[in-house]
Amino acid sequence: MSAACPHLPLIVLPSNNLVRAVSRPAEPVEAALRTAVAALEGLHTELLNPRGARPEPLRDALETAVQAAARLAALARVEPMDATALTPIVPNHTYFGVRTADIDDARLVSETTAIIARALADLRIARLSLNQQAAEVLAMVQVLNGLAPQDAERDHASPTAPAGPVDLEPGDDELTRWVITHHFYFVLNLAAAESVTRALDRHREGETEATRDALREAAVYVRAFTAAMMHSGDMSAPCYDAEVRPTMSPPAVPAALTGRTQPEHKAFRKAMRTLARTWTDSFDKLAANAPEVALARDSLLEADLQDIEQHITITAALVGDDSSIIQASDAAGSAIAMLRTMRHTRAEQYRPLMRFGDNVTLLATD
Repeated sequence: MSAACPHLPLIVLPSNNLVRAVSRPAEPVEAALRTAVAALEGLHTELLNPRGARPEPLRDALETAVQAAARLAALARVEPMDATALTPIVPNHTYFGVRTADIDDARLVSETTAIIARALADLRIARLSLNQQAAEVLAMVQVLNGLAPQDAERDHASPTAPAGPVDLEPGDDELTRWVITHHFYFVLNLAAAESVTRALDRHREGETEATRDALREAAVYVRAFTAAMMHSGDMSAPCYDAEVRPTMSPPAVPAALTGRTQPEHKAFRKAMRTLARTWTDSFDKLAANAPEVALARDSLLEADLQDIEQHITITAALVGDDSSIIQASDAAGSAIAMLRTMRHTRAEQYRPLMRFGDNVTLLATD
């Protein structure tokens, strides 16, 4: 089995699933990071301009952010790891060109900034709504800030490769976009999982403000990985059917690939199951003591429901009433029906915790 896009470099994600650094990067890298964050914040403001989209300023803001992110990725680059010696932990990783390893902060910054820069560069040619672009950009700001914690010691190690251009240009085909945006999607899932876990830890410790902040972070990441999912699907249904879908099922791969076996998304889903199972206070009960925490948790749960609803929407656009590639050929129901059942199950689980919970109840059938 080979990667879907062998022309793209393998990416190495941290085996501990943490995309937050514990040390500050070298001074030139941190300076470039702060410049990139400022450019992304400017782009975010322009995307959500209350006076409406202004094509020329928006185009300029996007180009400024793309160039700043590219410069950051070049400065942060370290000597490439021999990723070919790393064993993919799931077939999905082989397909998307992903490996995992114990990596230091310098390599984490190198890998993550390159992933962000590629996804951002693709926004120049993607047909994504302003709100979805803004969701991705805001999450990029959060991820980058997490790579340069202000209360940490500086990592005085210099990048081991000379700064120079990194191949960040998006491809001219939809399969390349599919892979590039999934790399960003994986980073966002890991970031969301860590934020949810941290929120639960701070809640148990009685740290109200830290709990609220971690929940708000998590909601930003969830909205962003929903947008990244829509970004990856920026193609026509015939194109998806001809160029992308066949690469994820036999004979191209040993077995049909599914997001259910994607480790990064599984980490997020595990964190959300833990939240729903262990933090069972109703919205009203939580709001009586910590209204901002209650609203932040509600926003996270709402974002998670909207994510699977958007998954239904994009599946309807690309797959139609066909079955999922992981369903048996004679299976009853479509991919949309399967996702809708998953959505209702999730809504039923979240209902007691939400301000305006969904009152749809799944009925057992004989």
